[in-house]
Amino acid sequence: MEYFENGARLVWVINPKEHYVLVYRSAREPDRLLKSIDALDGEEVVPGFALAITELFQKLAF
Repeated sequence: MEYFENGARLVWVINPKEHYVLVYRSAREPDRLLKSIDALDGEEVVPGFALAITELFQKLAF
């Protein structure tokens, strides 16, 4: 993934149609699959950030 080549340490790939988020900590494969019962966490990259997946998709009403 180009993001990691440019220094990213955490990438969230959001799928609005299927309502899931893939969490990448490296370009190889997703570290986690988050669904509506889960929450995004900024980990050490964005300390204190948390957002419920259900809230994310409510705000992304396409």
